[in-house]
Amino acid sequence: MALQFYTAQYWTPDAVLAANVPYQVFPVDSNVFAPLWADAAGTIPIANPGTSTDGTGTVAFWATVGSYWLHLDTETFQIDVGLSEEQADLSTGVASGGDISPAVGNPQAVTIAPMIGYIVDNINEVSIPPTITRVDYPGGTVPLDAGALTRTITYWMMDGAQNVIQTPTRPAPEDYRRFIVLGLSVYDTGLGAVLETQTLPTILPQLANAHVDLADSLGPFSLQGNSLSPNGANLRLDKSQGTIFTRAAGYVSGGVITDNPNIITSPALTAFAFRRILQTAATPTPPPVLDVDPANYDVAGVLTPIPGGPSTSTVQRVYLFAADTVSLRVAIQYGQTIYATPEDAVRQVGSGNAFNPAPVTQVGALIGYLALTRTCTDLSDPAQCTFVYAGKFSTP
Repeated sequence: MALQFYTAQYWTPDAVLAANVPYQVFPVDSNVFAPLWADAAGTIPIANPGTSTDGTGTVAFWATVGSYWLHLDTETFQIDVGLSEEQADLSTGVASGGDISPAVGNPQAVTIAPMIGYIVDNINEVSIPPTITRVDYPGGTVPLDAGALTRTITYWMMDGAQNVIQTPTRPAPEDYRRFIVLGLSVYDTGLGAVLETQTLPTILPQLANAHVDLADSLGPFSLQGNSLSPNGANLRLDKSQGTIFTRAAGYVSGGVITDNPNIITSPALTAFAFRRILQTAATPTPPPVLDVDPANYDVAGVLTPIPGGPSTSTVQRVYLFAADTVSLRVAIQYGQTIYATPEDAVRQVGSGNAFNPAPVTQVGALIGYLALTRTCTDLSDPAQCTFVYAGKFSTP
């Protein structure tokens, strides 16, 4: 069994140390006295009941990690031995306030607004409660130090004693855990004045929403598999089994909440049906089709025949969705630029040319590109079509 040490000092309701007062300990969900020990190895038992606080009102014992009721005289306390679930997810950061701005009346200083923050030391090899330092900063104006007056960028942090730290380097991961990171300032060494500040704290409220912000900004992406290949000497496609990351799309499956809400398994598809889409939303929704359309491209949202000779080519983008309906799992967006040859088209994939994705692609993962001639009849013919693998994130 894994034992952890618990110790705390107690007072009576009239503010007197509870010295030499009997106590008993129960697991929070049991009426059986908990085994208590005087050593980490669990070889020296402590009587429970039958033991008391010491002369300073201190309780001290080793017990299995968990939540307990401690009965002391006529009072009852719920305690945690070891690291509780709530303590395990604590982070260092700002709870409120802490805005950093150029100081009014002093061009070589910044003003830090009143702030409540916490520094949490929970980096331990054993399950012990973290040390939590509450930083209640009243606000103030802080001049740039000698080093900050010689550089453009200065990062600002604060320790548990409210000492302000000015550093030329971006805070490292360790800094975000040991200090409260406030932000940065931009200083014009020629003018001798702070030009700009940026508040950049770890924001403790709504941490789950910060994950949503990031995941939705990145958008869905393929994790593994989902490789495209020609179905044969035709204009149809196959797709291998794979997984995609799409936030919360798997939260509920078959009416049941799952424990894998963000990573979706996409089954293999053979000669699958898909939707052809343009950069502008179409009404009604395009019907499912089986064949890629090589002969047209997208001109400002208008489906337009591709001009030029037989080698004139475009790049079409293939998007995968976490849809229950099979015909809604894939959409292929028409190209918006024409190229002289398929080789030219392949070279332009990800080159930075402007591309306007269709609105629906915000909830789809880009899984590949098709560089094909306008006269293509066989996706398996490399002279007519080239399959280009897509990385995790879309390129222009």
